[in-house]
Amino acid sequence: MHKFNNVITMGCRLNSWESNKINSFIRDDKKKDVMIFNSCCVTNDAVKSLKKNIKLFHKSNPDVKIVVTGCAAESEKHNLENMKEVSYIVRNKDKLIKKNWENLQDNISVKNKINLDFKNLHRENPSNSNIRKFVKIQNGCDHSCTFCIIPSCRGKSISESVKNINNEISFYLDKGVKEIILTGVDLTSWQSDDNKHFGLGYLLEKIFEKNISSFRLRLSSIDAAELDNKIFKLIKNEPRLMPHFHFSLQSLDDMILKRMKRRHNVKQIIELLNEIRNISDNVTFGADFICGFPTETEEMFMNTYTLVKKLQITHLHVFPYSAKAGTPASKMPQVFLEERRKRAKALRELGNQNYLNNLQKQTFRPQKVLVETNDGIGKTENNFKMKIPSAKKGDIVSIKPNDIKDNYLIVN
Repeated sequence: MHKFNNVITMGCRLNSWESNKINSFIRDDKKKDVMIFNSCCVTNDAVKSLKKNIKLFHKSNPDVKIVVTGCAAESEKHNLENMKEVSYIVRNKDKLIKKNWENLQDNISVKNKINLDFKNLHRENPSNSNIRKFVKIQNGCDHSCTFCIIPSCRGKSISESVKNINNEISFYLDKGVKEIILTGVDLTSWQSDDNKHFGLGYLLEKIFEKNISSFRLRLSSIDAAELDNKIFKLIKNEPRLMPHFHFSLQSLDDMILKRMKRRHNVKQIIELLNEIRNISDNVTFGADFICGFPTETEEMFMNTYTLVKKLQITHLHVFPYSAKAGTPASKMPQVFLEERRKRAKALRELGNQNYLNNLQKQTFRPQKVLVETNDGIGKTENNFKMKIPSAKKGDIVSIKPNDIKDNYLIVN
């Protein structure tokens, strides 16, 4: 959870980008009057966390108006309306319209300042800096995974234009930003205005053509079912495309993937990861996984576990399955919650071990590290953390680590 001045961000990187936009809409003379929760509803825990933090914030700041927007403003609208702490709800479809926030502010009239010492809720958002920026390339989703409620909260896929995307990237690069992260609900569904057959690979080409400076470009979570040949060529030939790719896999068991209505199978994932590794020997992979999806047996889970280990997926986002009302999966035979949590814990531990195994392989290899903090912490191109105490924030340092300490690459 992060705070952008008057916007508390919960959930995905797309929410972070949107929070930055929303904050720019709030007039300076109203910043003391309102706190906006840009919410997430992807799991039930996310909704519980939202409600808990709304209550905590209100307790510390009783005279500050609380506004809720984001995906929970869609899926939990009725419940949020019944919370006495919530003053306003702004629907997802309305939250990036500046006029809506200006009209809303006209109704806000309180005097007390916001208590910025509220628990540990307020932390610097890494995208709210001159080092890295998120850039939204699309919103919404056209697919119908049986566990997911997001399409009903964000609507169908809508792509930003190449021109708008490049203008935003150029603006940030001119300000000295070193790394751009493309974000959206379903990046690989991006389509050009001019030709619907031109997808994400085409967009990446246009970004690199327009912006000739030496910057780093990353992709947030992508769908393994829709990578095109242009992307493979860029992985091979474009050094500005960072060699770390995070896939929305959810499972590595074919029956579970079928019941999830995912569009890939296990064979395709193995072939995809091997193909990318054949192109780049420096590449690493991350993935999202759901543990304890309805009907998942221990054998099915172990199929996922075994392949995560074999494929050495290093950066895991693991969640125990969370039933969302109205989704097809919520009506399937459920796995006991304790078992879901047990499997998620086991997979997280495996992911940590994979990370450490591959971290060791990074020693004595030349690295380029973007330093992100004042105490010299940064990331390699393939997304491992390194400490370089002598480096300045914003530096890109060419270095060869020779040791590991506290899960960071270091130079002794």
